[in-house]
Amino acid sequence: MRLSRFAIHLASISILVPGSTGLLAQEISPASHGVGAVAGVLSGASAAAQGCSEVGQQGRIRPIEPYTANQKTTTVQILANGTTITRETIAKEARDSSGRTFHESVFDFPTGDVETGKQSMFNVFDPVNHISINWSTQSKVANVFHMPEPAQMRQAQTRSSPARPSQWTGLVYGAIPPTPAAPLQPIREDLGTKNINGLEAKGNRMTTTYPVGRVGNDQPFTVTHETWVSEELMLAVMQIDDDPRTGVRTMELTDIERGEPDPALFQVPEGYTVKDQYPNQQN
Repeated sequence: MRLSRFAIHLASISILVPGSTGLLAQEISPASHGVGAVAGVLSGASAAAQGCSEVGQQGRIRPIEPYTANQKTTTVQILANGTTITRETIAKEARDSSGRTFHESVFDFPTGDVETGKQSMFNVFDPVNHISINWSTQSKVANVFHMPEPAQMRQAQTRSSPARPSQWTGLVYGAIPPTPAAPLQPIREDLGTKNINGLEAKGNRMTTTYPVGRVGNDQPFTVTHETWVSEELMLAVMQIDDDPRTGVRTMELTDIERGEPDPALFQVPEGYTVKDQYPNQQN
């Protein structure tokens, strides 16, 4: 069985599913760790498939709210000479009442010396059928990942979890143990509520200050992450990341439509070759 390798592969799928999508899709993230993380996702997915519900901040169980929306992402970067570079993409995302999510990600790619084109990548996460589907406009191949049952994942985790040393063992060679940098302590600020495209959203801002020398910087600088969440839809409707190293990135959900999305969004388009991948597959 190659459950461990398959789990790691599943964790990478979340790159196509940014944080604004439905809660179930968020469960697989690059910060997750292998088999155990995927097992947790599948447990949650099974619960959603059976009860079609989400858990609110105060432990309330309520039906999953379906929606369709456009995700507008704007990045503004100011270069050292004062030049401003602005990029904007618009993609689609959706969630149905069973917990299935659809997300499109749009990327720039060079088509010539100065010109760029657009490439779209798509992801469908289906907790009902335990599958995740990926395809893109650059290829006529759709990959369908069949996720194992949670019990199988837990068994694989038990078999594959390596023993962890109780202490650093570099002293065998007379080396000095590295001194880890103290973790940065972000400051959280409650921003209250405001209406964003017809939805009431609660906001908070996390501000992190990097001291001199933390990343080779000769002066301190700050990074902020602002999130506005609709409790009604249980998802982020706006996110603003301000980092002087990369610029200001704003993600906003627009053209939000309540109700069941088009079922065709969750299916592989015609003309694509479907490749199935299973947990026990050798490659």
